[in-house]
Amino acid sequence: MVRIILILLVLCLCGVAGYAVNLLPQQRVYVFAAGYYVETSLIVWLILSLIASGLIFYCLRLLCVLWHSPQILSRSSSVRRRHKAERLLKSGLAAMLSGHYGRAERDLEHGGRLMTALGQDAVIYYENAAIAADRQNAKDRRDHYLLRAREGARQQQSNLTRLTEAEIHVQNGAYEQALKLLEQLHNEEPRNSKIIALLDQTYAGQQAWDKAWSNLSALRPQLDTAAYDSRRKTYAQGILHDGAKGNIQALEAAWKRLPSDLRRDKALILQYAGALAANDHPEEAEKLLAGEIRQSQDLELIQAYSQLRRADFRAQLEHMKQWESKHANDAIFLYAKALIAYKAKDLDTALQAIEEAVKRGQAPEAFALYAQILDAKNRPEAALLAYRQSVAPAHPEQALEGDLLPAAPTPPAVELNKENKETVEPPAVADQSGDGKPNEENKA
Repeated sequence: MVRIILILLVLCLCGVAGYAVNLLPQQRVYVFAAGYYVETSLIVWLILSLIASGLIFYCLRLLCVLWHSPQILSRSSSVRRRHKAERLLKSGLAAMLSGHYGRAERDLEHGGRLMTALGQDAVIYYENAAIAADRQNAKDRRDHYLLRAREGARQQQSNLTRLTEAEIHVQNGAYEQALKLLEQLHNEEPRNSKIIALLDQTYAGQQAWDKAWSNLSALRPQLDTAAYDSRRKTYAQGILHDGAKGNIQALEAAWKRLPSDLRRDKALILQYAGALAANDHPEEAEKLLAGEIRQSQDLELIQAYSQLRRADFRAQLEHMKQWESKHANDAIFLYAKALIAYKAKDLDTALQAIEEAVKRGQAPEAFALYAQILDAKNRPEAALLAYRQSVAPAHPEQALEGDLLPAAPTPPAVELNKENKETVEPPAVADQSGDGKPNEENKA
């Protein structure tokens, strides 16, 4: 539109100039050449002069184009090759997203060679070609592409190349190699979100729970609430597990290191109590569980409380009697009470509790304990019947609900963005303590 307006203005100016010239007295122009002359009017002469000037200009321009034609043709070839490389990059990335890794590798490698021949940056081509080769388990080709990417990378691109290499190592489980690169990158870019996320995966893969816990605060902005809480709990379990391998001071330090909300988590309480008992401190485990049960009256904690060994069983029985009002008709609580009473040698209380438990849930574990109590009361025939019932298959609806014997949890290998499930062993009956006579342990 602007060009059209300019052309119209030029035409108008030319018309005005022609009209002004036409108003002047008639002027003649004579051109002499080789004894001849040409006579014409001034207006015609001006028009012919303009046309001749235009022709001369375009002739000179054509000569200039012909003079520079080698450079122009070379530049056109470079442009075509660069456009072809860009098309290969797009097709290679599309093929990789759709899972055609072989085709993606060919296109990206070809595009990288074109860009290298043009003297242009080809890092992105070789990095993605390395990823495509890694997906095909072609380690040699992958390393070759990564080397090519490093050779042509500047400082910022060098970081990108190392980050891509570290990500490939993390995906392949080569955490030692990944950690070296990631720690270097993290020192250079401590706020890089991708580096922080890869460090989290690496620490979790190596079960370096202390480092994973320290890195978790930097990872927090990338996680939703559920994922963050899940990782906190998983890493806390790992810290407790590592603390349990040392002495009791290391275990207590690991427990005190955890935030207060995690120290109220049931799974962590059970894990810590189990670790205390395993480290020959059952009295600390009993104190911990008793305090938590007073606040929550949780049945799973009560079951763990009933399975403590070398505890003050009579004091435990008194505690069970205090808590009985809230669980009077619960088969699991009655089983736990019977187990503690049996270990405290209060056989009458144990018999009464286990009979009530059997009435409410005919689980094999309950019959096994029932048989032990009857045997301790010198009723062998009744004990034999109870033993037979304990090994008979129980109907699912008759089994006691819940985990009768929660095992001390060991942190599994971390699966990111998934729920962690505790491993629970089959229920068992604890040894009778105090009279020096070992009793059988019956497992479901």
